[in-house]
Amino acid sequence: MSGHGGQPFPLSKLAFMYVKKVAQPIASRIARKAEKDNWFKTYICLPPANLYHFYEAKIKFKVMNIGRTRISKVPKLNEKAAIELGSNLCAEFIIMSVASILALHEVRENIESLNRIIQTQNQDIETLSNLIYRYRNQYSHAGDIEEDSTRTHGS
Repeated sequence: MSGHGGQPFPLSKLAFMYVKKVAQPIASRIARKAEKDNWFKTYICLPPANLYHFYEAKIKFKVMNIGRTRISKVPKLNEKAAIELGSNLCAEFIIMSVASILALHEVRENIESLNRIIQTQNQDIETLSNLIYRYRNQYSHAGDIEEDSTRTHGS
């Protein structure tokens, strides 16, 4: 752990705070849409919020050792809090998805660029190998001619 308030990766915390800040306008639009459209609220906005709340509560109860017995029922979020949580989760998911797609695109472009460089290097190696082969053939052929001329002139 570093000395930054116990946070091992302060840049990661900064990045997630940035994502939350950028996602706020999207989250407010999603929340407005959920308030107006019942289908959107029921099937898009509330399920991730309820799922997140359920597991967050279970983990918190387990970590804090509240009650030695198993929790059978997690208290439900009220609708307004669920819409807010769901819209934040959806907005953050959208931002992270776009960032992941951009990162994947950059990785693919980098791989293609490296493949082009490798292909060019392989072609250069092939060209050099051919030149060396021709040079050796010419050199050995010149050696044969020299041997022939010394045999004919030396005898």
